[in-house]
Amino acid sequence: MDGDGDFVNDLLAIALVAAVVMAIVCASLVFWVRKCMTQVDRKVEAVKLLLKAAETNNEALQRELAEVRNGALGVGKRVKELEQLQSHLQARQDEVIQTDPDAKLYNRGMKMVELGADVEEIMKECELPKAEAQLLVTLHRRGQ
Repeated sequence: MDGDGDFVNDLLAIALVAAVVMAIVCASLVFWVRKCMTQVDRKVEAVKLLLKAAETNNEALQRELAEVRNGALGVGKRVKELEQLQSHLQARQDEVIQTDPDAKLYNRGMKMVELGADVEEIMKECELPKAEAQLLVTLHRRGQ
């Protein structure tokens, strides 16, 4: 039995050594896991700070976008008003030209200049003085 007792004692010693090794391994694993968790916690906090900064920046950009949008709407409204005014003024100018006999003569004279008429032809056809016919020709040349 003596041999059996030594065998049991050897098994107990091996089991005790294995338990101590397992305890050391487990303790090391616990230490390593805690270290990793601490690093993860720090990274999570850093990401939270970045997210908070991004949200603040996003809110500021949303406010700026709303201001730009409102400004663009105001500008669009003003452009529409100016287009309507320009259209009205153009119609009024056309009406004045149609009712003013002198304007008809000058318009006809300008058409003749564009078609290549000289000062004498313009004077004769439009019944304009020489100075005014020359002025029409000069204005046409400057416009080109």
